[in-house]
Amino acid sequence: MFFRRGLKIFTYIMVISGVLLMSQNSAYSEIVDKVLVVVNEEVITQRDFDRMFVPIAQSYRTNYEGKELERQLESVRAGLLDQLINSKITISLAKKEEIGIDEEELKRRVDKVKAYYDSEETFLQVLSSKGTNLTEFNQEIRDQMLAQKLVEQEISAKIVITPDEIKKLYTKNKEKFVAPHKVKALGIMIRKTRDSEKDKMKIIAIKDELEHGKDFSEVAKEKSEGPYAKEGGNMGYVSQGQVLEEMESAIFDLKEGELSDIVETHIGYHIFKVEEIQQPRILDFTEVSDYLKEQLYMKKFEENLGEWLKEKRENAYIAYK
Repeated sequence: MFFRRGLKIFTYIMVISGVLLMSQNSAYSEIVDKVLVVVNEEVITQRDFDRMFVPIAQSYRTNYEGKELERQLESVRAGLLDQLINSKITISLAKKEEIGIDEEELKRRVDKVKAYYDSEETFLQVLSSKGTNLTEFNQEIRDQMLAQKLVEQEISAKIVITPDEIKKLYTKNKEKFVAPHKVKALGIMIRKTRDSEKDKMKIIAIKDELEHGKDFSEVAKEKSEGPYAKEGGNMGYVSQGQVLEEMESAIFDLKEGELSDIVETHIGYHIFKVEEIQQPRILDFTEVSDYLKEQLYMKKFEENLGEWLKEKRENAYIAYK
């Protein structure tokens, strides 16, 4: 569903726990828990803020210094606090409307974070190092789900993308939707070993078999040491920039049905064959309509979310401590 992609933006604003737990750093263990802002019936604590701010600040200190560092950090502080206020407004409204959540989904989300750790004990230790515990973590995930569900109801469900809008966007940007030059290639590889002469003799013998009419795919299955051996050397469609420079030069110089010379790379010796060449072309409307629909949705979602949050902030109780 498109709204679930769109909600990544909003969910990111609210994710305090899930993202921060990916770090094993214990920089948060001494965070003081004091109230910074009261938002309706919710509060933003120093701990809430610092768990987002500290890792960013650590990163910035490796790239900036002096007054520029101070300017950057001040900008981060303001932005994070603003995000937290938006998050708390949404959570408070979701609670006010008594929105329910699926307890099984809550458990799945918590388990997904736990899966990053080798044991339950390790997971709990990391929570503790962040100055939190399992009860608080579960509540944070619950709050995220409440806010997400409210946004789905208030914004996502009301967004409509018409076929005419999609068509107009395609017509306006048609020249930008170009399928790249690509070729369908087959490859045979002999890996480099300490016995380079033996390796060269192997690939030379294979090239001789191919030039005398032996089927490329059969030879690849039988003798290739490359990753596509089981598929008869089928590399699929290759675009420029997707393979090593030496391989690319050989592949894109070939005509359909042609064999390459032996190509040496740091990993081995290769022979290629091109089965089909596709020249650059403008993509049809049907090929990009889903992408365009998603782009239109994202644009409307962000605009509508911004307007909705602005309205809710104007009517919210926000007190800085």
